[in-house]
Amino acid sequence: METAAKRARAGDPTNNDRLSALPDDLLRHVLAFLPSRRAVQTGVLSKRWTGLWRSVRRIDIKIDVNSPYHGDSYSKEKWERAENFVNNLLTFHDAPTLDAFRIVIGSNHKDLLPTINRWVCRGIKYRPADVEIGYYFHGVYKLPHLDSASTALLKKLYLFGVYLDNHFEKQLRSGCPVLEDLTLQECWTYFRDIHSSTLRKLVLRHCYGSWEMLVIRAPALVSLTIFTLYRKNGVTLDGPMNHLVDASICPFDRRSSNPSRVSLLGSLFNVRNLELICLPAEVMLDKELDKYPSFMNLKTLSMTSCLDTKTFLVDGRLGSSCDPHEKFNALARLLHKAPNLERLTLENCWSPRGSEQKMTASGLSLRTPDQKDFDCPNLKSIEIKYRDDGKDHEKHQMFQLVCGLIKNLDYPAVTFSRIK
Repeated sequence: METAAKRARAGDPTNNDRLSALPDDLLRHVLAFLPSRRAVQTGVLSKRWTGLWRSVRRIDIKIDVNSPYHGDSYSKEKWERAENFVNNLLTFHDAPTLDAFRIVIGSNHKDLLPTINRWVCRGIKYRPADVEIGYYFHGVYKLPHLDSASTALLKKLYLFGVYLDNHFEKQLRSGCPVLEDLTLQECWTYFRDIHSSTLRKLVLRHCYGSWEMLVIRAPALVSLTIFTLYRKNGVTLDGPMNHLVDASICPFDRRSSNPSRVSLLGSLFNVRNLELICLPAEVMLDKELDKYPSFMNLKTLSMTSCLDTKTFLVDGRLGSSCDPHEKFNALARLLHKAPNLERLTLENCWSPRGSEQKMTASGLSLRTPDQKDFDCPNLKSIEIKYRDDGKDHEKHQMFQLVCGLIKNLDYPAVTFSRIK
């Protein structure tokens, strides 16, 4: 192999192109940080760069052919240029495998879908370790059935705006033997199970699906994020999750049933760090939650806009409120199931919005389900995050709730943070 020194003509003091003097492998690594179109364009810099893009171990394609002013139309000329480029890119690329394959398409024209399908199938044949497929704007892009041999090395998969049927469920179970990281965002999830013995991180964000309960079987799972999953029967974890460390849960849309929320919360009993967003008090007050094991490993609990139950309309906007005593009962029931909790963060959980109900600290205290005085011996830090809206009654309620919260605790450190 020709040395870098010879390529740079080391004896020539006028040569300052140190980048071109780098070895081929290092130059390919540099090109891997560029979108594929830019990587190909580096071939015009000098003969030294010509053809290097063909063996770069990353393909990154991003195309937007929508017309922003004409509804469902698209720029035919822009599409033809893009089609010609991607066809040549995938035809002449000769890396045996890929570290990453990324294709993001902005299209609202269904006639383009067969071509996009062909590109996806061709890119997956490089057996990439990291795959991102995004379909933006209107319409639905259905993920083609992928060959298991092509996904044998897949470790990370991110899908956006993709329709997934039952074949995707089978693909995860048997066709992705080393998959560790899965993110589904704004996808149509028409399957029943996510079953993987290797999956360590799972993110479901703004996904749609059938009314069937989604069952997650992932014993190696370490991190779980579920943010607004549109399934009436929700989602549950099946089997032990002994490795689960972090979970962030924002419940489903208003159609989802309370039992589905209770099932999900109860199945997180092994988690160490838990973030709950917009979880209503009725979930914690449901007696079915008592059937699940206690959160013995839970050390950090963050609750944002939680503990509300009653729904009402104010000036055309949907709001909610909860009797302060119900709030305390709900919070106490949850803390009772987390005896080793060390840190608690409450954000926007104290004020019964839409109500100016008065209360006193003397009537508020954490109680166990059998109405005994509550004690949380390891809870040493409580952070209260609040928005200063200038309403005195809300501030009064917040501080009264805090007084009731710490009444039976062993002198925890309480901090207040005003947020915008």
